[in-house]
Amino acid sequence: MSDIITDLRLTPTQIRQATSSVLHVVYRAWSRRAAGQRDRTFEEFVDRIPAWQWPLMFEACALGHLGRRCEARTLAAAGRALHEATRDDPTLAYTAPAVAA
Repeated sequence: MSDIITDLRLTPTQIRQATSSVLHVVYRAWSRRAAGQRDRTFEEFVDRIPAWQWPLMFEACALGHLGRRCEARTLAAAGRALHEATRDDPTLAYTAPAVAA
């Protein structure tokens, strides 16, 4: 994600805002999950998010906070389309990226 931070020239405050927005999006998706997935904890839900989606969500949220909403919506729509096209592919890694402690 460092390349996104560098390319968008994000300040520490903007990084925190984008990160908070990503967590909000994920929590909202978890709270609205399908009936068959309701037995999963939040942590289990997070663990099943494909690694490629984390930087995509971060960049879309950062663009939104920068006022570049059209780009954010386009990126989010592309991410949803990619997710739909690949979600049944068992070769994709469904693990969250490592987070520094």
